[in-house]
Amino acid sequence: MDQPRVFIVHLRRPKSASENPNEMRSDPFWEFGSFGCTGCHSTNLLSPRNAPKLEGNRLAFAQGGRDGFRLVYLTPVVHVRNMGTRFEILWSPKSMPFKYRTAPVLVANDGRSDIPLLKDMVSKANRGTLEGAFSSCFRSRAMPLIAPIADQLIEAYETARSGKNAGLAECYSEALPYPPPIIDMQRETTYQMFVARIKPVSSSCASSERTRMVRPKQTGGC
Repeated sequence: MDQPRVFIVHLRRPKSASENPNEMRSDPFWEFGSFGCTGCHSTNLLSPRNAPKLEGNRLAFAQGGRDGFRLVYLTPVVHVRNMGTRFEILWSPKSMPFKYRTAPVLVANDGRSDIPLLKDMVSKANRGTLEGAFSSCFRSRAMPLIAPIADQLIEAYETARSGKNAGLAECYSEALPYPPPIIDMQRETTYQMFVARIKPVSSSCASSERTRMVRPKQTGGC
């Protein structure tokens, strides 16, 4: 049996209060094993063309910040749920991500990386910095990592998670490089609100039906 493939999810940094005073950056909903119900990434990784490819595979969440891009979470294999106007990615068991400051380093401008093969890959991009090269490679990418890079990423992640002081987040905001303007303290209510806005049309995204993706106004997306 083929091993699950690994797809990088490029998470943006929180906007400042002057840019969006209501932003909470709620998604991913780690506590509920959910990503995408807010409509984030609906034009690239979670588009109707690409989302079905994620079924049975794994997502590696890359969070940028002042200390480089860090691997804050690697999911178990995921299920893709067609929500009609968007796709929701679900996984189990559910667990919290790393704090940003304790997560394995994907790439940093000073040359650090816990996944050397990934660093070698992005360094070939025509950008002035490693972090810029990483963004260029993965901001809209919807293809899996090649097996050697995926294997090295999984090993680095599992080694870090197995440590006695793994540094896992207690609040979702700790997985961010800095707090958003508003920290969502009602996570379940927020999650249920987004789910209630959309009506599932199928338990699987295996259907070939083309679905128009609509993004309602929101403040908690990724």
